[in-house]
Amino acid sequence: MSQTTTHGPADPADRIIGYLDARGQLPRPQVTRLTGGVSGETFLVESPPSRVVVKRTLDKLLVAGDWRAKPERAMTEAAALRLLHGITPECTPELLDADPETNTVVISAAPAEWVNWKEALLGVVVDPTTGPVDVAAELGTVLGHWHRDTRQNPQVAEDFDDYEAFEQLRVDPFHRTVARAHPDLAAVINSCADELLTRRDCLVHGDFSPKNVLVGRDGLMVLDFEVAHFGAAVFDLAFMSCHLALKALHLPDRADVLASAAAALVRAYRETAGWAAGSAAGSAADDDHVTTRLGWHTACLMLARVDGLSPAGYLSAETASAVRDIAAAALCGSDTSAGALWDLVTHPSREVRP
Repeated sequence: MSQTTTHGPADPADRIIGYLDARGQLPRPQVTRLTGGVSGETFLVESPPSRVVVKRTLDKLLVAGDWRAKPERAMTEAAALRLLHGITPECTPELLDADPETNTVVISAAPAEWVNWKEALLGVVVDPTTGPVDVAAELGTVLGHWHRDTRQNPQVAEDFDDYEAFEQLRVDPFHRTVARAHPDLAAVINSCADELLTRRDCLVHGDFSPKNVLVGRDGLMVLDFEVAHFGAAVFDLAFMSCHLALKALHLPDRADVLASAAAALVRAYRETAGWAAGSAAGSAADDDHVTTRLGWHTACLMLARVDGLSPAGYLSAETASAVRDIAAAALCGSDTSAGALWDLVTHPSREVRP
């Protein structure tokens, strides 16, 4: 997220300071509004040497359309942070406070010099990392640990069995919306949506994308766990792959390196997750269901980012048209793999919808 310092007597920062005082968190801090998200109000609160982030979820998202989701999803984020910080503490914020009455959470902040990975990929800020391939591989490893350590866990399944926010924030505004906009593709899109709503594999992040990753020279941190649920593992891989594919089309001179990053993401994930029955953690074996239809799931999400309720703002009209053609070609084809989709993204003579 980018930063915009707030000021003025009627500023929300005053409310945040009062809130933190009441909760016993960092009195008299400097408060900075963080922009870039649409699901709530987010502030960076600094009282050296401490830095925390305060998030309050909203009922109506900050988009042009009437997109609503229950604000109680903040408590889902709190529960996911408690669990996943224990698995990957160096890559997951620490939950410091959770208030169900106001749907507000307080979490630890990343180092001040770290930057948003989406902005680094788009060239908005200088990339402090060794490149997208290495970052994607580390993200694949982190995701693999989360999925492996929560796989088929009955307690985690019980704790994260509320799918309402996932339907409100992902399936309805993405899959169901584009299925109505593209009736010739509706059958395959709805089949992907149905898979996401019926599989019960592991704890799924639900918003695993570059905008929710902060990176620095010495590490990374994954943010925003509001849509976490016990569901289909393929969704997290598809969500990140979708964003890498969109950026490859937006920046064609970087398409090859972003394709390599997407491949590194999946490869590292498979090496860590160990999905096959009886396989040792860290093996390269993988249950087919996680990656066999990854190309189709990614294509559905790409289509959603041009014709769903939350279009990717950086895409030109021409690029959005190319996204539609590539997604349609992938969804009309018999090869459901990620490789088939990326061939369409990187090949100069892409197929188009008949």
